[in-house]
This record gives sequence, C-alpha cells and structure tokens, in this order.
Amino acid sequence: MRRISVVVASKVGPPFIDQCLASIENEVKALGAEAIVVAAGPATYASRIAAEYPWARVIHAAGLEKVPALRRRGVEEATGELVAVIEEHCSAGGDWLHHALAAHSKGEYGAVGGAISDHDYDRLRDWVVYFCEYNRSLPPAPKGETDDLNDANIAYRRGLLLDHAHLLDDGYWPMTLHPTLRDKGIKFLSVPEMMVYHRGPFDFGYYLRQRFWFSRAFAGVRARGRSPVWRLAYLLGAPLIPVMLLGRMTQKVLEKRCRVRQFVLSLPLTIPALVVLVAGEWAGCLLGPGDALSKVE
Repeated sequence: MRRISVVVASKVGPPFIDQCLASIENEVKALGAEAIVVAAGPATYASRIAAEYPWARVIHAAGLEKVPALRRRGVEEATGELVAVIEEHCSAGGDWLHHALAAHSKGEYGAVGGAISDHDYDRLRDWVVYFCEYNRSLPPAPKGETDDLNDANIAYRRGLLLDHAHLLDDGYWPMTLHPTLRDKGIKFLSVPEMMVYHRGPFDFGYYLRQRFWFSRAFAGVRARGRSPVWRLAYLLGAPLIPVMLLGRMTQKVLEKRCRVRQFVLSLPLTIPALVVLVAGEWAGCLLGPGDALSKVE
C-alpha cells in the first residue's frame, strides 16, 4: 500500500486544475505517491487531463456534481494509507506532502493541515474571494493541536474517512465530517509549514453566484431537523451575519498582520459579497439546500 494519495475534485477546469497538478507533480513522483483527479463534466475533459498528466489517475465521475461526492469517490479509489485533499483552486507548496507525512508519522492525529495563503493577486475582486472564503485559514497557521482545519489543505487517515463515508457526500466536510470526528475524540493538528496558495482570477459575478449557492447549501444542511422557532430565530438574526463576519475577518487580518492594505482596499466589494451570503442563508433556511451544492465549484 502507498503511504499517501492526493485527491483533487475538479469541476472548474483550466487554468486551475492545470496549476494545481503542476504544483504537486514533483513531490508525487519523488515520493511515489498517488494523484487522483475526479473530474465532473464531459468525458472529453477527463480525457484531456489524463493525456496531459499521465502520472495522475483520472476518474470521470459521470453523474456526480457535488464536490464532496467527487472527493468521496477519490477516497474510495485511493490506495494510500493517508489521503491529502487540495482544492483545484489552490497550488501546493513545494514540500506540502513531505510536511503532511512528517506530521502523520506521529501517529496520533486523524487529520493534519495548514494555512491557505494568497497568490499576490492583481485585482481587488480576487482579494475579496480570498478574505471571504479563507479568513479562518490566513497565514501564519498556529502550531499544534487545533479544532479548525480547512478542507482545501488537509491530509486524513484514509481509514477514518472510510469509517465515516456516509458523511462525505453532503455538505463540505468541516460542517459535516469534522464535528463528528472531534466529538469522537479524533485529534487535528495544525502544521504551519503545510502551505497551499489560493489562485485567481475570478469574475466577480461568478463569485457572487457561487457564494449564494454555497450559503444556501450550508444553511439548508444546518437547518435540517430544526424546529420552526429555531428557523425563525435564524432568519431574524441573519442580517447580523455580515457585521459579525466582517468583524471576524478584520480581527483575523489584524491579528496575523496578513495583507492589511489589500483587505482595506477590497472592503467596498466585500460588503456586497456578504449581503449575497445572507441572501443564500435565508434561501437555505426557508427552502432547504435543494440542488445548491451541485452548483458549487
């Protein structure tokens, strides 16, 4: 059995998937690791990846549209004792897998992960995406045990994922899988050296649509089984969410002294993004997730 497999779910396509695979190629080959790309969309897309990256194993996941479901397929197909997950929007640091393996060699952690850094974007809209989506994972990452790892930069024990396979299809793993693992006493480790870099560019309208669908999916899953009173309280409190999120983002940026200037300059675009987030959460709480997660890329 291999020591580690890398799983990349792909829906967006070029240039992101190409940048992501280029970033892990050297380490995958040097370590004898396994790279698995689970590609949604037409078979021609999967064929193109397979032809251009013959060292990676490409699975055409016909009929699968949700990113978590694509990842689950990769986990099921993996042959490594460990499964490292990276978003196709991200590029890995040159020693990403080495640090993941070293952290897991201690044997006591179910998952290890690190920060998500920026790619020194040229456009303010890309900074908005970065701060809104990854503010909890800004560098530098703390060192040591943690309750909070981002599933865009993480490596799990594969057996642990298979034991909880029923949680992998619906919702992003930090909102479904991770709380369950923590409740069972599974430990997470933050590794500052285990770094990935979020890429751009993103069209702002595209991002707002993605933000709406993700927020609807998140709120819809969260509201399942809740009482009407809970839902009403959630809806009434939702307008406060942008204020709370902006406060948390500001605190993280200032605390870590991470790209403060870019954060301030991007604020005029951040506000509408947070308003769209609330609209998505309202829709999810009232109507449920629907097929929102299948539209998230």
